Amino acid sequence: MAAARGRSAVIPVRRAVLLAAGRGTRLGSLSEQTPKCLLPVNGRALLDHQLDALSAAGIDDITIVAGFAAHAVQRHVAGRCRVLVNDDYATTNSITSLFLACPHLRGHAFLVQNADVLYAKALIERFLESPHENACLVDPMRAFRAGEYHVELENGRIVRYSTTVPAEQSAGESAQLVRIGERDSAAFFDRIAQVIRAGGTGGFPNQAYDVLMRGDGLWPVFTAGLPWWEVDTPEEYARCCAESAETPRAMALGTAAPRLTLAHVGQFVRRPYVPWMYRRFAPHVGVLVRRPVHVARQMAAYKSGRLSLEGLDLAVNGSRLLRVAQSAARAAGFEPMLLWGTLLGCVRDNGFIYGDRDIDLGIRHTDAHRLPAYGAHMVARGFRIRKQNEHKLSVVHPRHPRLFIDLDIVRPYRGGWTITNLDGGRRRFHYCFPLGVFESVRVARFVDGLEMAIPGDAEGFLSAVYGRWTTPRAKVDYLYGPLNLELEIAGDPAALA
Repeated sequence: MAAARGRSAVIPVRRAVLLAAGRGTRLGSLSEQTPKCLLPVNGRALLDHQLDALSAAGIDDITIVAGFAAHAVQRHVAGRCRVLVNDDYATTNSITSLFLACPHLRGHAFLVQNADVLYAKALIERFLESPHENACLVDPMRAFRAGEYHVELENGRIVRYSTTVPAEQSAGESAQLVRIGERDSAAFFDRIAQVIRAGGTGGFPNQAYDVLMRGDGLWPVFTAGLPWWEVDTPEEYARCCAESAETPRAMALGTAAPRLTLAHVGQFVRRPYVPWMYRRFAPHVGVLVRRPVHVARQMAAYKSGRLSLEGLDLAVNGSRLLRVAQSAARAAGFEPMLLWGTLLGCVRDNGFIYGDRDIDLGIRHTDAHRLPAYGAHMVARGFRIRKQNEHKLSVVHPRHPRLFIDLDIVRPYRGGWTITNLDGGRRRFHYCFPLGVFESVRVARFVDGLEMAIPGDAEGFLSAVYGRWTTPRAKVDYLYGPLNLELEIAGDPAALA
């Protein structure tokens, strides 16, 4: 029942609390006079970056709980948000600070954030689009660090949040951003009050997370590569300043493209020598010059940097390769449907999305036995098998070495559907969808007049994966992974070594 409740309509979050009372002794002289949240990060206080990120995500009711040098925090925010003071910050901990904000948060959905952690704006947006009321940001990509908070999962939900979760059971490190849903908010603060009455003023908010696990469930939202930084030591502070300064470039869509024209393409064809600045373009020339009109249509996007070389190959040749894949599937006895970024492009953009570089297809589990025949037809057409297992078949053509055609198997899963992938180790990724998404199939017109099958509730598929899928947002829509991911840890612990 709790799992079903957790997938119901989610109430938008408009409130947040920033816990900023601590002294920050591990920072040494950096925090002797200045609270951690006011340390400068690339010309602005850490707190200013946090307030901007929350505001950009639609959070307009923010409470800061200060302690050490509280007057400096109050003066700095100058009425931009509410500031409470934990006068006992030296002898208490963050559970006490959070409880001070109870009158402003109880009965409402809200975020809990430590004021010494900085998140990319896109990461907070992604976090707030989780389909679950109660959620915790989890970084599954960081190397395991003993003594940090890690999470253990069961059926996709967090069942243990502790510094004692062993590496072989950890699904990732907590990124210390937690969302409390409206339905469990009052019970959560009641539990905090119980802990404090029992003498736990020096504890942490996670001592009340058991309430969330019993209620709507506490669900992970994975960082999936988007950056965040904790500022506890001088080394971490230096890293935060350096890496956050690079974030705008690191998060830009694609890389700067060489200034190329169709005349350059002609030069490549006429002479064998390729100037060094164009060598990256050379492997693609043979497949691009065959469709000069299509190349001309896309060259402006390529020259502006919106389109990578691989993306240019997809834009120019994708419809032709998709037609081949559809023909091979029909010869094998099934109709493939568009999924993932290809479906997003079909429904939202009426074509392949900029920045994508592959073709995503799907097949219902009832037709999975037809995949060997499909693979054989594709091989007969000059393709090679790139990846094949019980969940996926991926092929690639030698002339298009980076343009993969992936075909996923859609299977029933816990009252709905899942698309499962493996990482080669002990992790199994389930991308979960409501029952109605794949109950039927419909036909949609795609690039070059090609008619393709898509899920009956294509919009439901896109909402489950991307959240607000109608708004193009670079690096959030499709390049950093789906929101509907459930991670399963199983097998031999040595497999992760």
